[in-house]
Amino acid sequence: MSSSRRDFLKASAVALAAGRGAQAERRRQLNEDWIKRENEREGASDWQLTWVRPEGYNNPNIEGYCSRQSVKAGESIDVAVSTAPAAQFTIEIFRMGYYGGRGARSMKTLGPFKGK
Repeated sequence: MSSSRRDFLKASAVALAAGRGAQAERRRQLNEDWIKRENEREGASDWQLTWVRPEGYNNPNIEGYCSRQSVKAGESIDVAVSTAPAAQFTIEIFRMGYYGGRGARSMKTLGPFKGK
């Protein structure tokens, strides 16, 4: 292989590596900026339970659970709720995070639904 061809290949490899490094750095910066902007959004503190009755660790008026602890945007989750006596209820969805020290941000309220 001639020295000019070797030099060309070396220079191409260096340029390619530098380009990939710059792309990775840009992706890292975009991710950090997105996290910073997200955490600066207004938070909510009403995700915290404020009226808890530890009667055997349940509340006979309303009980529920989710099929998963966490979901990504666009994924689905099943929610099972039981009320006694039958009553309407709403579901509030929060994104957990810093949010100015409040710990979460309100994303959506669903319902009302008929409990049974």
